[in-house]
Amino acid sequence: MFRKAILLALVGAVATLGQSLSDWDDTSLSQYLLTIQQVENAFLTQGLDQFADSDFADAGYPAWVRNRFTQIAAHEDAHVAELTNTLGDAAPAPCTYNFPITDVDSFIDIAQRIATVEASAGLGAVGFINGTGLKIATAAAAATESRQASWITSAVQKRQPWNGAWETPLSPNEAYSLLTSYIGDCPDTNPDLPFKTWPALTVYPGYPTADGTVYVSLTLKAAASTFYLAWLDGLTVRYSQITSGQATVPEGLDGTVYVAVVSSQDPPSTNNLVSGFAIVQFPFDSWTSESIPLPKVAKDA
Repeated sequence: MFRKAILLALVGAVATLGQSLSDWDDTSLSQYLLTIQQVENAFLTQGLDQFADSDFADAGYPAWVRNRFTQIAAHEDAHVAELTNTLGDAAPAPCTYNFPITDVDSFIDIAQRIATVEASAGLGAVGFINGTGLKIATAAAAATESRQASWITSAVQKRQPWNGAWETPLSPNEAYSLLTSYIGDCPDTNPDLPFKTWPALTVYPGYPTADGTVYVSLTLKAAASTFYLAWLDGLTVRYSQITSGQATVPEGLDGTVYVAVVSSQDPPSTNNLVSGFAIVQFPFDSWTSESIPLPKVAKDA
């Protein structure tokens, strides 16, 4: 297994995003951000329509959990409305969507994943936006998305309230690869955004343990003889070699981590990515490294 230092990962990420965003401008970035906000907006609308207070109660959640999701849905309405008004006639229309919501727990799990991706997407885009107003609005929305994801993992799922000291930025290509499975048909009049697409990646189990093994499901067409699983955790990238469809899990991963298959141990970019991204989870409790227990919030609080 291999690890890139935080500074190297940061420098590499900046170079990568600069290259991958060369075909993007403020208008197309706004259209991209609206496109992914529409995904989350549609998801929350469907989930809240599908599950009433009684469904949350039957699943073991108090009424305030659904009420908070209603507030989050209002946030997404505001994000969509702001970008739609800003773009005017250039705004993409919503698509059709396919969300694998089977019960309240799956709704909560997907909501956490989407909010985390939205935060990473805004963080990855904000440095390449020229307009000050759009830059501030994107950063403000990303911060709200991060708070939403933190609330879900901590107050609702009773896990950690953050991933680590750094959030993980994602380029438009990377973030979109995590949401594209939810998107069905889009209107022909929508703009053709310059996304780079890769084969979908499946990594299981979705909740691995350090030094354990994950199985990588991907049809590889690249000619490289060696492939690696890149683990994006904050501003750090770790690598583990894939052998016979398996890879060893690095130590020190916390919270929501993004993974992708690459052909070299360089920061993931269009030059070495051979798959889209997937999400794996490393929940952690409130014990410090000195094993001092910290207070935990009861589920009915």
